[in-house]
Amino acid sequence: MGKHVAGATVLAVDDNATIRKAIAMRLGAKGFDVVTAVDGQDALNRIGHGHFDLVILDLQMPGLRGEDVLRQIRARYTATQLPVIVLAASSDKTDINRSLDLGANDYIIKPGDLPILVARIRTQLALKDTVARLRLQSALMRDMLSLEPAGASSHRAQAEARPKSVFPLDTEAFLEQIEHGHSVPFDVLHDNTPMTCFALRDDGTVMHANRFGARYLGFRPDELVDRPMLDLYVGEDRALAEENLNGAIEQPGQVHRWDIRHIKNNGDVIWMRDTARAVTRGDTTFVLLTCEDIDDTYKLSELLAFQSQHDELTGLVNRKALERRLAQVIESAQAEHADHALAIIDLDQFKLVNDNYGPDAGDELLRQVAQILKGVARKRDTIARVGGDEFAVLLEDCPLTAAHAASDALRRAIEDFDFNLDGRRYKVSASIGIVPINEFCDSPGNALSMADTACYAAKESGRNRIHVYEPDSISVVARRGEMRWAARLNTALIENRFTLCFQPISPLAEDGPEGMHYEILLRMIDEEGAQVMPGQFLPAAERYNLSDRLDRWVIGNLFDWLEQRPQQVSAMGLCSINLSGQSIGNEELLGFIFEQLRRGVIAPEKVCFEITETAAIADLMQANLFIHQLKEYGCRFALDDFGSGFSSLAYLKQLPVDFLKIDGAFVRDMVSDAMDFAMVRSINDIGHVMGKQTIAEFVENEATLELLRSLGVDFAQGYQIGRPIPIADFRLEDWQ
Repeated sequence: MGKHVAGATVLAVDDNATIRKAIAMRLGAKGFDVVTAVDGQDALNRIGHGHFDLVILDLQMPGLRGEDVLRQIRARYTATQLPVIVLAASSDKTDINRSLDLGANDYIIKPGDLPILVARIRTQLALKDTVARLRLQSALMRDMLSLEPAGASSHRAQAEARPKSVFPLDTEAFLEQIEHGHSVPFDVLHDNTPMTCFALRDDGTVMHANRFGARYLGFRPDELVDRPMLDLYVGEDRALAEENLNGAIEQPGQVHRWDIRHIKNNGDVIWMRDTARAVTRGDTTFVLLTCEDIDDTYKLSELLAFQSQHDELTGLVNRKALERRLAQVIESAQAEHADHALAIIDLDQFKLVNDNYGPDAGDELLRQVAQILKGVARKRDTIARVGGDEFAVLLEDCPLTAAHAASDALRRAIEDFDFNLDGRRYKVSASIGIVPINEFCDSPGNALSMADTACYAAKESGRNRIHVYEPDSISVVARRGEMRWAARLNTALIENRFTLCFQPISPLAEDGPEGMHYEILLRMIDEEGAQVMPGQFLPAAERYNLSDRLDRWVIGNLFDWLEQRPQQVSAMGLCSINLSGQSIGNEELLGFIFEQLRRGVIAPEKVCFEITETAAIADLMQANLFIHQLKEYGCRFALDDFGSGFSSLAYLKQLPVDFLKIDGAFVRDMVSDAMDFAMVRSINDIGHVMGKQTIAEFVENEATLELLRSLGVDFAQGYQIGRPIPIADFRLEDWQ
């Protein structure tokens, strides 16, 4: 039966090393034995010295071209002895038809989908095996007919009276029998060939059909004789079939191949690959036609094409497909001065559902919202899921006023929707940003960015509302500023343009703990070499999910620096490191922290992580788990900016932190402001009752320092204690 896939040897010929490697790796995983050739001459050398079951051949190669390689292969081997599938750089029919005329068995367009390539290789190997088997059977039958056992003379006479057996792919013998007036020249071998085969007259009617093919289409062979071949195609595809069959007749000897839909006797439609070749004998032209079942392959190709353009969860088009359509709409707006609009829709309550009830509940919410959008949007509108809980609607031929009304209809539909989860109903709302698409819009990327900015403005102004993009609005200007900072941050991370500073934290009691206690502060170095304070870039880092990358940079670089300075580590009492809200519950960052601690550079007891109060209470469960895991390792924790949250005291009992850092907004003016003084005293008292030490921030003068000492605050930090010192200027003797 042949090797089929398991163990079949394939020669992959391509001058591109990446493509060769990809083919070898992917086909190797499917059970093929893959050998690669770097160019045409290398391929011919390998073919001359080895055995291959199939060749995958690039058409466009320097030096010996793919066409030349194909000619030399066909000079040595027939199409069934060594099948060749060509790799075409584009769907240009000229190149493809030329390669088929030269003897290629099939083709695939680069880069090619692996399932389609495997399916086409399977087809060629199966056909190769079938031909070899039929040749063997034909030889055996000839041998049997040549024997004359005793008493078999009458059998031989009967055999000679019958038309001679014709091998189905032997075109010359087949035509000779037709010319000599034999009736149906198909014997049992041809009738059982596992392929649909026809012989057609030049007027397109069927002369002969093999039994296997006829049955496959639901007919008896005699039912197809004299019938127009076009009757076996789907109505709207008949013009394509007629064009190709006529082309075969007009160019005798050339192979014509096309994919088309056939219709079975029971009405079922099936995709087949038709291959036709016309041969002329005297004044008569015959067309030999084979039809290969590619229905599964074609449907798989359609499925892959659909999946490449659609979101798997909701069935809506994806961002890539939206961008393609948006590019066409922008071109229309510029050429025809048409008015369109793009709306970005962001769900307001998605994180609550997803975090509290799991990703399955979140996925179901997204699916139901997608159905709402499809039910309300106009039929001509393109609805897409562009990421997470964010959707987009491209409103074509829609002025801004109409786009606003259409978007508000979408918003109200989502607002009226009750999400049913385990018998409970949850209200959902959405914020929508709109940008007009007109002749001034230059690219899909900019349009999406502007719509996203408008959506952000809608959220910032209260959620469940619509905001139209206005270049000069305050919220849009702020958003654009953050976007620019995000881009600069990404570049700075790539170029390693950050530095660390130390700021001392001093005990206020005379018998306070020994050893240096300081906080690590981050500074960005801008393109001109100047330091940038964190207040300028941290909001953008939080907005664009870059904070955890900054935290990783700080921790990694700090531990590297300390590893080279064991004396500083010995003199250290406690080192405080800030963590962003994004880092809390981040398993990858947690693993990175444990990895750094296991280096043994610094004892975990000397490391204190600071998290803000607002970040901690935003997800109390995650914060608790994160803190407990690191505290079990020996690290300590401080709750930063304490007093800024509305529910501070209620949540404090549940957070196992070691220090409370009193928000500097209360400390700065506590000497002159009685309310601030009362807040500092209350926080300090509550912290001590709960067994936590307190640290006052923003201590900028001696009067504030003395007042804090009188209240019993444990530690102070601020310019009065010491300004931040760049890591490059740190001297141990200055701190002792």
